[in-house]
Amino acid sequence: MKPEAFIKKTIAYTAAALLISALAVIIIDPCMHYHAPIGSLEAAETDERLAMLGSAQHEYYDTALIGSSMSENFKESWFEDGVFGDSCVKLCMAGSFFTNYDPLLKAVCSHPEVKNVILCMDNYLLISDPTDPDLHNTTIPEYLSNDDLVDDAYYIWNKSILFDHIPKFLTGNITGRTDDAYAWQDIYVFTKDGAKTVYGAQRLAEIEPESGAGAFFPNVDALMAALTPYIESRPDISFYIYTPPYSILYWDDCIRRGQLNAQINAMGYAYERLLSYDNVRIFFFMDDYDLITDLEHYRDYSHYDQSVNHYMYECMRDGREELKSEDIFDTLTALYNYAAEYDYEAIFR
Repeated sequence: MKPEAFIKKTIAYTAAALLISALAVIIIDPCMHYHAPIGSLEAAETDERLAMLGSAQHEYYDTALIGSSMSENFKESWFEDGVFGDSCVKLCMAGSFFTNYDPLLKAVCSHPEVKNVILCMDNYLLISDPTDPDLHNTTIPEYLSNDDLVDDAYYIWNKSILFDHIPKFLTGNITGRTDDAYAWQDIYVFTKDGAKTVYGAQRLAEIEPESGAGAFFPNVDALMAALTPYIESRPDISFYIYTPPYSILYWDDCIRRGQLNAQINAMGYAYERLLSYDNVRIFFFMDDYDLITDLEHYRDYSHYDQSVNHYMYECMRDGREELKSEDIFDTLTALYNYAAEYDYEAIFR
């Protein structure tokens, strides 16, 4: 074959391969960058950082579940109960800060049919330094979050999308693993010994000096400045904000870091601000003492099994464990006293 013919065929074959791969990504669109799943396909597990924004933008839903790893073991179908609504989307990203929730909330609040937002209020959202770029950089790729079509090339001709996420997306639909997307219930073992071992390896040997009572107030201010505009913009949406029930080991860590008083005060400061809105309800699970001291439900100091997620769903559905404005002080004072007086050393004896 002549060199010219070889070059032409190589270019033609390469162009054809690129076109076919681009069409496969655009049509199947496992991260829902362009459209909702077509036909009988449903959103299935691929990659949280890649798929959540597209899911928020293009799926149909009346209830949005937004949160960290604390929300990953929820099932969407639980919230499709006729009480919350008929169609739920789970928008979870492990270890995420508000910079990642922000574009999700923007997309969610742009849907006129949305009636409920269920948002996980992790304590680290309240206490983290908003000026720390290592904590607050958006981890959703820019080529998925902007309107620039040119850099869509990073999505269309992406080896991981083509050879990993498309097969995973299709397999999830074939096996029916869509309701359990991103859940890790079956991956870990939940036992007291396991939770103690994981936490014990990182437990601070010395107790650090006590932080000031209002040490985290500026961080709460920054979070509220970012979150409350969404609450204000959609008074027709009910915002269910829940506090995940970290185990008693979390409070041991909090004390050893000298943050118990500061964290409790930050919580009260945030909750008072949030409950000033008529469309906000807070469901408080941190003082469920029977639960948080039963380490058989945990795999480390904070992560719990799926039965806890179902319990929280039932409480939010039925209006149980709801924190009212008038109860904030007494509830948090009781939690402070319980955590401060608990015999942590007995856990490790």
